[in-house]
Amino acid sequence: MCQCKLGLHPEKAKIVYCKRNQGNKLTFSYKIVSFDFLGFTFKPRLVKTKSGKLMRGFTPSISRKGQKKIAVTLRAFRMHRWVHLQLPYIAGQIRAIVRGWINYYGKVNLSGLRFCMRLLNFRLARWARNKFKRFRKKNFYAAYKWLVETSKAYPNMFEHWKYGFLP
Repeated sequence: MCQCKLGLHPEKAKIVYCKRNQGNKLTFSYKIVSFDFLGFTFKPRLVKTKSGKLMRGFTPSISRKGQKKIAVTLRAFRMHRWVHLQLPYIAGQIRAIVRGWINYYGKVNLSGLRFCMRLLNFRLARWARNKFKRFRKKNFYAAYKWLVETSKAYPNMFEHWKYGFLP
């Protein structure tokens, strides 16, 4: 007979206070009011009801670990080195991955992805700065401004631009 004793991880197994409506108070008398599960952080947030009234609800959004994982993935792509490629080809290369992030994390709270998609736009501006000679000596703003104009001309080129995460 195996007499293995399984223990609970102190960070992962905890009791969390998750009352739905806590009024307008932002202070909590409870020690733990949020938890992470499957890449989401569940915590009290302001939500709008169907009647348009604001109330406090216990809702999920992308966790900090999820955001960091996306940031590491974007960094690992090394898009700023793809200067031999054109912008539509880059859009095709990352389309499936970005669509997956939006479909997974954006189902419950699309605005939680704002940080990650902004980071992707900065990566694209860095690509433009390396690709075009006219942006190399100028500051980063010139390349970002070019990306803004490109997103206005072709709003469906990148997957995240379709969802309103324009530069």
